[in-house]
Amino acid sequence: MTHSLHRLGNKNELKNDYVILAMIAASEREKIPDFRVKLLRIAEILKRYNPTNIMPEFARKLSPVITAVFTDIETVKDILYELKREDLGISIVVSGLIDEIGYATKEVGLNMHTIHLSLGTFGKKELLPKNPETLEITTMCGHHCTSSQSIEYYINLIKEGKISIEKAAEKLAKPCVCGIFNTQRAIEKLSELLKK
Repeated sequence: MTHSLHRLGNKNELKNDYVILAMIAASEREKIPDFRVKLLRIAEILKRYNPTNIMPEFARKLSPVITAVFTDIETVKDILYELKREDLGISIVVSGLIDEIGYATKEVGLNMHTIHLSLGTFGKKELLPKNPETLEITTMCGHHCTSSQSIEYYINLIKEGKISIEKAAEKLAKPCVCGIFNTQRAIEKLSELLKK
């Protein structure tokens, strides 16, 4: 799930930003009986823990992937307990701070299988938005469907009293079709941008 690796922010902010992904590789779909039923069960579990965002197209398209975002490691740990207990045979990936995820998996009695790291930003960095809060919002959509121009647009609407911060965060999350955009964190970042 490398598209969730590049989220920017300090350690305290990233302690409130965890992505859970359940996925079945195309080559494995026929090997797992009732894999769609099992994915739906995972979606039910994730929804029950009140994610700040969840993949919107899952139910309609029955994608072989489901993603959701949560704001604290204790909730992630509870979800992992439940998924371990259900033992559905589907790969689960958690993105976030490695030490926090390591703690959660150890508490649940799981071992981390693979760790992916972001090595930072390379290339023409001068083309990136200068404002760190803007970058922290845009990087929450791993496919970069949330643009800095959209953020500026909604900041102006908020200042004009035409939209609430919460509604602006929802609108910014909408283009992120994989559902990994953290609307709660976006509200915090928009608040910071409004103070500038």
